[in-house]
Amino acid sequence: MSAPVNIDDWQSKYEETDTLTIVKLYGDHAQIYDKVMGDHMDIVNAMTIDSVLKYIPDKQTRTLDFAACTGLFGEQLHKYGYTNVDAFDGSAECIEECKKKNIYTNFLVEFVSDKQLHIPDDSYDAVVCVGGFSKNHLPISTFSEWVRILKPGGYVINSFRLKWLTVEPMYNEGKMLAELERLEKEGKWKCISREEDNEKEEDKHFVKYIHQVV
Repeated sequence: MSAPVNIDDWQSKYEETDTLTIVKLYGDHAQIYDKVMGDHMDIVNAMTIDSVLKYIPDKQTRTLDFAACTGLFGEQLHKYGYTNVDAFDGSAECIEECKKKNIYTNFLVEFVSDKQLHIPDDSYDAVVCVGGFSKNHLPISTFSEWVRILKPGGYVINSFRLKWLTVEPMYNEGKMLAELERLEKEGKWKCISREEDNEKEEDKHFVKYIHQVV
């Protein structure tokens, strides 16, 4: 597969993947991912860091950058003074790019499926995930794992393109929303906020969910 040259090229390539080959796509192009993305993630990064600053004011909070990819959002966390952040991703090559940035404390590589992750219960005070829910990306069982690995009172800040709620089979027809609500009804977490940006362009229209573990 030829290397993507811009965001449109990247998106066309991952439209052709499945849940297993998507990891290979990221791994094959980890070294050029930041360049390919350009400023495409600026909007979602800005809306997410606003919530991090609001709900996670302690810069020493043990935080997990979930689906960190090459560390683009980790750079934002570092910029604003967060110094106790671990990077988690399914691609070892992407994690190698994270290491080069010298902004993370620990590095975890694991493919996310419906199985329990190799992260102990109550390990973190916050989980931040930017763009992790996309075509053939994270399963909705991830939410239960976040509840498990977070300490009581811990926050989840989760941002992704709104379109995936309707076009991605893993999430559409109310599947993702039902899972979010199930965990709330069972008293596992509570929804603090749901916000969308004002962008008209579909690929720049993001939604942000903030939950707090009970």
